[in-house]
Amino acid sequence: MIRTFAAAVVGLVLGAQAAWADLIPGSKNNIAGWDIGAYTRGNKFSHCAMSTLYRSGITMVFSVSGDYTWRVGWAHDSWQFSKGQSVPVDIYVDNVGPISLRANAVTEKLALAELPPKAALFHLLRRGNRMTVRAGGTNYAFNLDGTYAALTETLACAERYEAIASSSPTSPMPRQQTAPPPQPERNARGSTAEERLEATKIVANILSHGELSNFRILTAREIAEMKSSYLSSSDVVWRGEGVIGTLRIIASSANASARQIAAAVVSDDTKNCKGQSVSGSTKDVKNPEVVRVFTGCQDGDAAYQFYYTIVPLDDGAFYLFATASKAATGGKSEGAKVEAMLRDAVFDVMGR
Repeated sequence: MIRTFAAAVVGLVLGAQAAWADLIPGSKNNIAGWDIGAYTRGNKFSHCAMSTLYRSGITMVFSVSGDYTWRVGWAHDSWQFSKGQSVPVDIYVDNVGPISLRANAVTEKLALAELPPKAALFHLLRRGNRMTVRAGGTNYAFNLDGTYAALTETLACAERYEAIASSSPTSPMPRQQTAPPPQPERNARGSTAEERLEATKIVANILSHGELSNFRILTAREIAEMKSSYLSSSDVVWRGEGVIGTLRIIASSANASARQIAAAVVSDDTKNCKGQSVSGSTKDVKNPEVVRVFTGCQDGDAAYQFYYTIVPLDDGAFYLFATASKAATGGKSEGAKVEAMLRDAVFDVMGR
């Protein structure tokens, strides 16, 4: 019953008046534990919404409308709001707050609050770890696992369907194109914004597995502050205690095999090591097309270990996963454990 109720929550037009909306066929998705979908009202695009159910029985939902108004809401099957009831709410994200809002009951089970149109707040919710909501003298706590990828996709969803609605006012579905679409812009390494978004979704799903949930995808600002050209040119960067990880998309235009990519990585690491270096490979028992290599560097008293997994994609491109960590006494590192967990999670998420 709870799952049915939770699914119904995002079927509301998240506006001043409660009204049911219809899910656009083919738009439903799950990213990092958040259910995402696009909705219409009266055959016109209404909003994209993401929701997840917490152990408390509360469903939290974020929505982005066609006019880019965005909202946050909470619902519980046992709540009994009065029609039009308004509740002052204070939100804290990690150590930031209070963010004072007013949540309005749109049904007896669901209250929604419009969020300020501030990019800084959007980024805060994407990169935050924990949200605390104070309402009616009670504190409610919510972890924000997966919000980076899920909020990114929800915004992109609204942009896509609003663009479609603008080109075809009577239908939210794409019209047949009469001319080839323009080629997407690519970054210096050859990946498009759409490819990077897809990579971010995949990493978010990977990091939701087991102990990897302690890792967090970094924002562009956090990456820039680390002043690393390698990290800045990677498509996705994440980190946890003692380990940092990256994903790079190797475009099919590179005309390289997985083993050639591995050889180039090992060669670069060996050249860049100012002390003693070591390298090797690990046989992948899950997929013979996946190549796994590692390198190490002893530079004075500091020792580092690097692990790489090269995963082939259907279009001839590759995902190059990498992790880096300091080696502990005896040559062991947290990186080896993380690499093994990462490989299992990649297989679970990508089937490769």
